[in-house]
Amino acid sequence: MHNWMKYIAKKVKYIFNVAAIPVGLLLLWQILSSQGILLEVILPSPLSVLKALYEIVVDGTLKIDILTSLRRIMVGYFWGVVVAIVLGAASGLNRVVYRFIYPIINVIRQIPLYAWMPLLILWFGIGEFSKVLIIARGVVIPLYLNTVQGIRDVNVQYYELAKVLELKKKTFLQKIVFPSAMPSIYTGLRLAAGNALMAVVAAEMLGGLTGLGYALLQAKEFLWSDKLIALMLVIAVIGIIFDSIIKGIENRTLRWKKTIA
Repeated sequence: MHNWMKYIAKKVKYIFNVAAIPVGLLLLWQILSSQGILLEVILPSPLSVLKALYEIVVDGTLKIDILTSLRRIMVGYFWGVVVAIVLGAASGLNRVVYRFIYPIINVIRQIPLYAWMPLLILWFGIGEFSKVLIIARGVVIPLYLNTVQGIRDVNVQYYELAKVLELKKKTFLQKIVFPSAMPSIYTGLRLAAGNALMAVVAAEMLGGLTGLGYALLQAKEFLWSDKLIALMLVIAVIGIIFDSIIKGIENRTLRWKKTIA
């Protein structure tokens, strides 16, 4: 019983230390708003944000926007991952492919995502295909770079050992190269997920009648600051969930890898 009490006390102390500053800031924010020091149209109170969040949940618009954005993210993320893994693996394993592909990727990644949008719209319009391409572009860059880096960082001694043991190339890739590169690839997947979420918001601001990006643009146009902040919080929660899912898969598949996170 004494051990259980100590455990509970330790957990309560941890929660207090973690939550003290955020809760304190929220209380200060609410007090300043209630006193009229913060203008509601500029920075609405936490209670106003919660009310706006409740309203878009009840009227069903939030559900529609989330499902629309998630569908676009899933499609763009899938194709971005496929392209990045294929090109990254080929570039990491073959110097000729690397010398051809890497300069192209390097040029593309220097051009901001927003700069690509007018060109993609000119080529493909403002339909679903353009939105998926924008998301896929955001996914490909970090995942390609991390895949290449992970493969190229494989210890040289492993290659020498493979020659001594006369391992077949397929076996060497399956047992040594790709497992060694997986931590870097998972980092790329997590970065790509964040990019996909940012890209879908940007893409939906360009056209369409549904999606989180469109909802944000609409809130901005009508000066609905409370709804704007509520939507931002929703996007943050979705991003945290995505990252947690990928991190959980990484922890399960790479149990041999000890981390502090």
